[in-house]
Amino acid sequence: MNYLQVTVCTTTEASDIVSCILIDEGSEGVTVKDSSDFAELLKGGIIWDYIDEGLLTNDKRVYVSGFFDQDKDLTEIYSELEILKQNCEFDAGSLEVTSSVIKSEDWENVWKQYYKPIEIGKVVVVPKWIKRESDGLIEVYIDPGMAFGTGSHETTAMCIKLLNTLDLNGKEVCDLGCGSGILGITSVKLSAKSCIMSDIDSQAVEAATANVALNGVEDKVKVICGDLAAEGKKFDVVIANITADVLIRLSGMVGDLLKEHGVVVLSGVINSRANEVLDAYKNLKLKEKIKDGEWQAFAFER
Repeated sequence: MNYLQVTVCTTTEASDIVSCILIDEGSEGVTVKDSSDFAELLKGGIIWDYIDEGLLTNDKRVYVSGFFDQDKDLTEIYSELEILKQNCEFDAGSLEVTSSVIKSEDWENVWKQYYKPIEIGKVVVVPKWIKRESDGLIEVYIDPGMAFGTGSHETTAMCIKLLNTLDLNGKEVCDLGCGSGILGITSVKLSAKSCIMSDIDSQAVEAATANVALNGVEDKVKVICGDLAAEGKKFDVVIANITADVLIRLSGMVGDLLKEHGVVVLSGVINSRANEVLDAYKNLKLKEKIKDGEWQAFAFER
């Protein structure tokens, strides 16, 4: 069935109140587009390697959207917004309301047409809804969702390329910042004995856990939310596809996680930061360096 998207133009200060109004009126959730949220992240001191330039805006307007049945009567929403306008002790913005009908063309599935199997060396990354005839490639099934890692991004693909070059048979692997879990799953599909995957984002942990089950490798993979160093283990292979800034900060911990002659695979490094990452890991032996467009990935040996 079709549904109605109702969007209110407001301010950062009033966005929570507007959200509550929409939820109270029956919206199961809301989306908030607020450029100030991104501005706060930039103040946090983290060096961002890549950002969506559409987020860099001085527009102070905030847009809060709720979703309702197509025939929803908006009278009460207008009434509540008028009360807010009359009584709010701070600037609530224009509180202008726009609405549009979202057609029921199964929008949740429309995006699936953009995901196709991706062959990377001996591995093929397959969206879970696609059935393909076996051709000898190692299949890694992924449910593309909110967590990063589908094989389509250069940084993920380069990690898989490097994993293809390693002898993982019987090896113990860890995947730092695992996202969707694609790299850890790939490692055990390439004959690794086991893999521990970690991420500080609970949503990524949930996605990774689901993808582990999708691939039937629950007996070889453990997914944790938090600090992998707390496990007190050392590994034959460490994988980290994050960003240059985080990789640099983790360089000491990564070294501590490696067994003697262990290998670390790093990716997520934009070209302009490559030398900084190489310098941070100069105590390890550089085995291989690959480049794809604006990105680089490395394999080091302890």
